[in-house]
Amino acid sequence: MKWCVTCWLLFWACLPIMAQQQSRLISGIVTDDSGEPLIGANILDLTSKSGAVADLEGKFSLEVTPSSKLKISFVGFNDRILSGKELKSNMVIVLSSDSKMLDELVVVGYGTQKKVNLTGAVAAVSSADLEGKPVTNVVEALQGTTSGLVIQQSNSAPGARPSINIRGLNTMNDTSPLVLIDGIIGDIQNVNPSDIESISVLKDASSTAIYGSRASNGVILITTKKGSTEKNEITYEMQLGWQTPTFLPKIVDSWVYAEMRNEALLNSGQHTAFTPEDIEYYRNGGPNCNWMEEIYKNRAVQQSHNISFSGGKGNTTFMLSLGYVDQNSMFKGPDYGMQRYNARLNLTHKVSDRFKFSTTVAYARNEVKDHAYWTEWIIEQATRMPSIYPIKDEEGNYTYPSGSNSNALARLEKGGYRQNSNDDVAATLNAELNIWDALKLKGMIGGQLYNNRTHENRKAINAPASGDVENRMTEQFARSLNLTTNVMLTYDKTFGKHTVGAMLGYSYEGGSDKGFNTYRLTDTADFDIMVGSQTSNVGNSGSGSDWSIYSGFARLNYNYDEKYLFEFNLRDDASSKFAKGNRSALFPSFSLGWRISEEKFFEKIKDYVSSLKLRTSWGLVGNNRIGDYQYLSSVSVTPSYNFGNTIVNGASFAAVNTDIRWETTAMFDLGVDIGLFNNSLNITADFFNNKTRDILIQLPVPGVFGGGNPVQNAGKVRNRGWEVNLSYRFKTGPVEHFISGNVSDAVNEVVDTKGVEWINGADVNTIIKEGYAINSYYAYRWNGIFQNEKEVAAGPWLDGVTPKPGDLRYVDKNNDGLIKESDDRFILGDNFPHYTYGFSYGFTWKGLDFSMFWQGVGRRNVWLRGESVEAFHNNNEGPVFDFHLDRWTPNNPDASYPRLTVGAESTNNAAKSNFWIQDASYLRLKNAQIGYTLPKKWMDKVHIQNLRIYVTGENLFTLSHIKGGWDPETTDGGGRIYPVARVISMGLNVKF
Repeated sequence: MKWCVTCWLLFWACLPIMAQQQSRLISGIVTDDSGEPLIGANILDLTSKSGAVADLEGKFSLEVTPSSKLKISFVGFNDRILSGKELKSNMVIVLSSDSKMLDELVVVGYGTQKKVNLTGAVAAVSSADLEGKPVTNVVEALQGTTSGLVIQQSNSAPGARPSINIRGLNTMNDTSPLVLIDGIIGDIQNVNPSDIESISVLKDASSTAIYGSRASNGVILITTKKGSTEKNEITYEMQLGWQTPTFLPKIVDSWVYAEMRNEALLNSGQHTAFTPEDIEYYRNGGPNCNWMEEIYKNRAVQQSHNISFSGGKGNTTFMLSLGYVDQNSMFKGPDYGMQRYNARLNLTHKVSDRFKFSTTVAYARNEVKDHAYWTEWIIEQATRMPSIYPIKDEEGNYTYPSGSNSNALARLEKGGYRQNSNDDVAATLNAELNIWDALKLKGMIGGQLYNNRTHENRKAINAPASGDVENRMTEQFARSLNLTTNVMLTYDKTFGKHTVGAMLGYSYEGGSDKGFNTYRLTDTADFDIMVGSQTSNVGNSGSGSDWSIYSGFARLNYNYDEKYLFEFNLRDDASSKFAKGNRSALFPSFSLGWRISEEKFFEKIKDYVSSLKLRTSWGLVGNNRIGDYQYLSSVSVTPSYNFGNTIVNGASFAAVNTDIRWETTAMFDLGVDIGLFNNSLNITADFFNNKTRDILIQLPVPGVFGGGNPVQNAGKVRNRGWEVNLSYRFKTGPVEHFISGNVSDAVNEVVDTKGVEWINGADVNTIIKEGYAINSYYAYRWNGIFQNEKEVAAGPWLDGVTPKPGDLRYVDKNNDGLIKESDDRFILGDNFPHYTYGFSYGFTWKGLDFSMFWQGVGRRNVWLRGESVEAFHNNNEGPVFDFHLDRWTPNNPDASYPRLTVGAESTNNAAKSNFWIQDASYLRLKNAQIGYTLPKKWMDKVHIQNLRIYVTGENLFTLSHIKGGWDPETTDGGGRIYPVARVISMGLNVKF
């Protein structure tokens, strides 16, 4: 027994020594296929979780045991797993290049191309870039993801449409890009983000000229997901979140307001309105109401649900998806918000080795319920109301103080509603026949049907002081039908080192639009439909139009030895929007590429510079974004003459120019693509220079002509800029990191308007003038604040106004002592965003993932006017914001705001000047996510492939210099827009 115990003790005492003897040190070098060391390659023992990193010579050493299993990995290469006898000293571990990265395809016009062989400026956005973002449409998710794509989200109202721009402004007319969804024109707002496989942004002539007359503003191609015969999957995604405004106006408390109102009245030569007792009353529990806060909910729910079924068998694949989005409005009121229902079926079938076809069918239903007034009316009234007045009295009745005949909350809760119901159906049928070898015949027919109905029931609000006394019923209907067909012959063949690709195609696109509107004023709002045969207080109108484009197009690609790249594109468009003789135009483009890194002389530095490609392109693209029938003279019939005390109609003819034609943009692009450290760090940079001629503008004609000013092809604009994209992936032990960033800028200049200038706007004035940016601000330049009577006497003075100490002083441009609009206005920049940027960082570790995405604008101006910035605007009692506290007084001469005034005394300071133009640059934490994917061994037990839970947020944090509590993406004017929303959501992704 003692012997057994002794042996047992000796065994445990020797066990650590035995274990130490079993472990051993191994070493090796990690290289690529050509024997070049892979610096920073990651070596991880999957058993012990210990690891090492290859040094500058690709060498490493690591202690292993017999049970060790090593995973060797490097970005851009396939992983290797080694174990057992494979683990030894002085190993040479060769990693093969990841062919998926080399063969990565990018969707381009009418086809796909290898990313490494692209010669045009094309940005690819994958579905991974959209995942997990709590947004209601794909446009919001795209903001900041790639350079040159400028998206501005001025508000988050349910159903709102962010603006989209690619590479700045090339024209003074419509600058929106062409959007194609699975090959046909579609509404990007109605696409379910979960259905998207990839998005390509085409930015230069080489990539866009194949679309000819509609490509001058860039093209966005959306490709939706398809099924696979490899496996059948069911995927469910959901998000549940809450919205709150990013910014709301910062209105001062009621007792502070009373003090400042007294000050403004005294400064204006009037008696004070509040006694010291009144001020104490407000300070000690009296009314203190921010009306802007009262019209919004504390938070509004937003949720989305998506389920998809994908897979295939034999020669057939499918993808079926259903989606639902519910975005409640942040406005108070009965069930305001947006609901969208999506359904999609993508089906492919291979009939034989030579013939296959595919079809897509998509349906989207939008239901947007809103109040029956204009949003700017609601916000204007709430902003102007001082905090001394409650929005409801003690008995719960809506109040109408300060001479107002409307109450914003009453309009929201009792003023009726407006319901927009939109149906969007799109379908395509594609067929492909392999005629012989590399020669294929492809055809597609598709269409989109869009129906919209708007029903509005605006109700009178019964209150003694209410001015909302009309019951108004409105019905609107609109229908659009677009059809697309194209037929193409393609040829792709490699002969030794020569690769040739060719395409020849024909396309027809046409559309029709019809609309009808009717309204009536009624005695009662009890009926929610139009009943009876009312003939008074009614109105009707209607419209209709048709358009078509017939096109031929061609493309030729040549690639020698994967080094020297050439592409030629040509399109001939004939459009119904122009008269015969001007309907057709040719749009060619050329591009060249040189993959320098494939040259033999480059091999010595390939360890560091893995890939290097220079590319350049030039081409012509067009813009036909004008109204239909502008080459035809229109007839207007209006009550015009009095015969025998009876008004009769008269007809007038509008002036017309039958020779109008395309706007044409010549685009030049020079770019470089660089991959460093085995393509773990990638950099893309571009410079572009676009010149648009024949821009349609209205030039004045002699008054004796008497027919108005017809449009003419007479304008020219230059638009230049640059952009840089960067991405970097690397590993530190078991942690995978990714970093990406982009920055870009575009500057436009009006080159020629035949010497004519246009001054536009009312509260905000802009000008179109040769030598300056489109719609530049046009106003006085302020020059500090008059500090005393001596400075006031020295002037200059605003014409017709006598300033006082504390008032704004303006620059006298012509030095005549008077400030006049005709002589003393300056051009003061514009509101287009400059230096737009975005950058992101994320990591994955085991099942944990984290990412954050920052987005912003380096330089942008916004001109805010009226109640959004002016204290006591337009002789109103309010508003007063927090930044008005720093107003000029004799004891505060270095103030940022002039003296407080009311009524006519405010004329000097309220003049249109750059004092009201603010710095709207900003940095925003656009999105942040943290998620966890449950271990596969747990999921296998319940037959689940993958389950991820996460928390995500949108517009979480913003740095901005803008005053008044407004969001920096707001538009020019009075700030009368629905706020941008901050959203925090919980999400779940499950795959079966």
